Amino acid sequence: MMNVPPINPRVDNPAAVVIGGANIDYKCQTGSVPVPRTSNPGRIVTSLGGVGRNVAENLARMGTSTALITALGTDVAGDRIHRDTENAGVDLRHAIMTSHRTGTYTAILDASGDLYIAVSEMDAMNDVTPASIEDRRALIANAQILVMDCNVPADAMVRAAEIAQRCGVPVLVDPVSVAKAQCIARVLAVGLPLHTVTPGLEELQQLTGASGSSRADLCDAASRLHAAGAQNVWVSLGINGSFLSAAGDGTARMEMIAAAPATLVDATGAGDAMLAGYVVGILRGLDPFAAARYGRAAAAITIESSATVNPSINMAALLDRAGRSIESSEA
Repeated sequence: MMNVPPINPRVDNPAAVVIGGANIDYKCQTGSVPVPRTSNPGRIVTSLGGVGRNVAENLARMGTSTALITALGTDVAGDRIHRDTENAGVDLRHAIMTSHRTGTYTAILDASGDLYIAVSEMDAMNDVTPASIEDRRALIANAQILVMDCNVPADAMVRAAEIAQRCGVPVLVDPVSVAKAQCIARVLAVGLPLHTVTPGLEELQQLTGASGSSRADLCDAASRLHAAGAQNVWVSLGINGSFLSAAGDGTARMEMIAAAPATLVDATGAGDAMLAGYVVGILRGLDPFAAARYGRAAAAITIESSATVNPSINMAALLDRAGRSIESSEA
């Protein structure tokens, strides 16, 4: 089989550097309402995954030169991720080869395609250390933006954020899960500012100790993260859209953002695409709220495909969907 040429040529100074997980996804969808503690008829699809890897591929497909720092095992799964991710346009020359098995993510989806429960095995990421980040200092220092996910050990995230801060590179962080969200707290606790954090509701509550899901609750939780050093807080609320809070000079701007109209096929990867679309907007000089329109458009494109990263996503598709979603929200 012929290799597909990269969408973007590899460059020494990519616009975006992503540090995060790369794994094989096993998506298991039940044919009806999942029944615990018994076998459920359904179907299983295997694809590439990992929050960082997904964000990087989405960015590359939307025309942003992107390098990914991750950890891969020297196994068939690692070889597949390396080959297919580079073929999608992502620079993987800076990946860390580990003796651990390449990571896996197994998701159980209900009949509608929404996530029921998931299990991840990401031990390989323990080999992303402060020393390995220091070895890649020049790559981070010359980026226009740094994106990290909390599959990265907290001490390595802190080192990367230190390098970025010294070089004026904005840092965006996705918490990945409730269990891993505290890595964000570790970065903020040492006084390192974050441009944007993108928790879900449960992750937001874990980070802030807040409870409830009303607008007032979201505003209170976001204010706590602003006080800790997060400039923008973008909370994913699933089918209910999202909540974005941007710290200002004295008063934060806070808005609910409706989800873009879309036909749900598979929700896996929607949050990763949303973050990538947002990053594209920030790189294009948009304010966070305008960039969020790109993000919700990317999420809509993604959930209309069974693939974790929709292979048809590109900048033209993003701009078209973003325009249509704005028109829909204003109608």
